[in-house]
Amino acid sequence: MKTNSLAIRTAAGIAALGLALAGCSNADSDDGSGDGQSSPAASADSDAGTSDEASEPTADDDTAGEDANSDSSALPADADLSKDSPSVSPEDAIDTALKETGDGIVHGIELDWDETDSAWQYEVSILDGTTDHDIEIDAESGKIVDHDKDSTDDEERAIDLTYPMTFDEALELAQEKSSGRLVGWKLEYDDGQREFQFDFEHDGEETETTVDVETERVTVDDD
Repeated sequence: MKTNSLAIRTAAGIAALGLALAGCSNADSDDGSGDGQSSPAASADSDAGTSDEASEPTADDDTAGEDANSDSSALPADADLSKDSPSVSPEDAIDTALKETGDGIVHGIELDWDETDSAWQYEVSILDGTTDHDIEIDAESGKIVDHDKDSTDDEERAIDLTYPMTFDEALELAQEKSSGRLVGWKLEYDDGQREFQFDFEHDGEETETTVDVETERVTVDDD
């Protein structure tokens, strides 16, 4: 009986040792330490860290964004309006002015450099009943910078930027008589006629050239 009991205890010890060794082997396999490979969880954590670092904007990226949004593309003060145009078109300036007044006859629009505000500005003239509105609009931002109102009994007629003559057609006629940098222009109804007026600058001298859009007559007034 003693011999059988010793044999049983010996067999049980061997079985327990076998189970312990098997458990160690599985643990090594699970955490990847046995073959030198990392676990999927560890890999995921590593990948997530790398992705977060790559997606975070750097200081250089922020600076580049600010530079891209800077006003470096704005029309300079010495621009030639016969070659370059501001961000806001004449049509958009007129739309903005009409939204401000609500209604009326657009009888004039002008673009030139405002020395006080150091900016290119449109001035849109609108007659609404007996009230004449002069609305100044920043030619780069499109924002209204001033709005003057005056009472009047004048009769005005609407201008048209495309009919019977476009800006380019009128400018071509004006340049046949005048030359230099175009520093400003105007389209208005004045003294019973619709006309473009172009202001040219050459060697410090300014020339005002007017084109009647109905007759195509060109007149030059040297200052």
